[in-house]
Amino acid sequence: MEEQQTTKRKIVGGLFWSFGERICAQLVTLIVGIILARILSPDDYGVISIVMVFISICDVFVTGGFGTALVQKQETDKSDYNTAFYMSFGMSVVLYIILFFAAPYIALFYQRDILTNIIRVLGVRLIITSLNTVQQAHLQREMKFRKFFIATIFGTVISCAVGIMMAYCGFGVWALVSQYLTNSFIDTIVLCFVGGWNPGIKTSKKKAKEIYSFGWKVLCTNLIATSENSIRSLLVGKNFGPEDLAYYEQGRKYPALLVDNVNTTIQKVMLPTFSRMQDDKVEMKRALRRCIKLETFLLAPFLIGFAAIAQIFVPVVLTDKWTFAIPFIWVFCANYLTRPIESSCNQALLALGKSGLVFCIMAVINVTSIILSLLAIFVLKSVLWVALFSLISTFISVLCFLLFTKKLINYSFREQLADMLPSLAIAFVMGGIVYGIGYIPMNEIALLVLQVFCGILVYLLLCLITKIEPYRYLISSIKSKLKIHEKDKQGVSVASDNSEIETKQESNEVDTYENDDKR
Repeated sequence: MEEQQTTKRKIVGGLFWSFGERICAQLVTLIVGIILARILSPDDYGVISIVMVFISICDVFVTGGFGTALVQKQETDKSDYNTAFYMSFGMSVVLYIILFFAAPYIALFYQRDILTNIIRVLGVRLIITSLNTVQQAHLQREMKFRKFFIATIFGTVISCAVGIMMAYCGFGVWALVSQYLTNSFIDTIVLCFVGGWNPGIKTSKKKAKEIYSFGWKVLCTNLIATSENSIRSLLVGKNFGPEDLAYYEQGRKYPALLVDNVNTTIQKVMLPTFSRMQDDKVEMKRALRRCIKLETFLLAPFLIGFAAIAQIFVPVVLTDKWTFAIPFIWVFCANYLTRPIESSCNQALLALGKSGLVFCIMAVINVTSIILSLLAIFVLKSVLWVALFSLISTFISVLCFLLFTKKLINYSFREQLADMLPSLAIAFVMGGIVYGIGYIPMNEIALLVLQVFCGILVYLLLCLITKIEPYRYLISSIKSKLKIHEKDKQGVSVASDNSEIETKQESNEVDTYENDDKR
């Protein structure tokens, strides 16, 4: 029981700091993104989107598998971290050299001379990122997410300030380049000071083989996923131009931003948690179900609510020049609704050491997606159909993960549907009300504020009325975290009798949620 309570507190603490990190960082990023979108042109965003395709592919090789391999291992030592660090750094140097000499040919392909210098400058980000990949894995493994919070806040705030200043000074696309580079540089510097790990000399060929054995499968999985998005963006940019690519990317950006706030936070905490449970399938299934419930509860209102306000949000916040991004926002909001099942099951399979299986699943999904994208671009000749076909790929993804989680963890489709439906139902009711409010004849700015306020109020009221399980669990977890923080702050030592009472109370809460899971 004591071990269970310790694990629970680590999860709650990790979620608390990880949510704080993502919410604060993404809130600042969202505000700055809106400011930059109002200043810069769709063409500027289209150019940077093309460059980021190549940077993202290379970044997968630097960060895609080595860090995950360290987090997944049951036991690690200094030589594990040192070996992974030098493997990552060496890979980044090689890839930057390739990018440097390939830049003129990429610029020629897109007939944009400016791409050469942007690729060569922004490519430095690969080397910077390689320096903190292992540091992040170390903190994630130890579940010290407060230090992530510190590094992220510093990097985000400073880089956003640099981006806005350069945009106002008329630097155009270089404002975005500076923002990306500054963010990576500050993150790395801060993590070096607060991370608690520094590279040493001791390495091991045996450790390298172990890391590579697991990591290459994760790397290939991430590479396939990134390549699918990258190929799509490259083809859209080439065949329809940077502006159409910018509308597509902006339509995907805001729903993805909402998803990343929640999804990245929970997955960062759950991979090390699942890894500790890899020998107990029953406990892993219980944790997986709770993870999916919590993610759906947090993501569904954001996505459905944002789709409901998109028609007012875009012209008011981003200006009329981004109106063509509205249909893409609707499609991607629908697309990301299944992300809790996909990402949570993905992490559970990785924790079980099934990186090869995850690679095969992602290969099937992304090959299908690429084929459908080619059909949309060259046959239907429509960027919107590229987005719509992604829904089919998402459906295939859900089916694949369902099949193997049922086989390995005995988590059936009926249970997954039952876990997601309560939160989805409440979110759709809220979304319908918010969408209807959008037809009230009044000032657009006031109407947008009214929609957001009513959406939050309606969702909270429905949660209070229905008392759905993820809402109760979240409130209980927050209260638990606040109690622990208050005791630490006051330095109160709890007597053994009180400790036993609290332990029983926490045990009763755990039993209640476990019974909910079983039902």
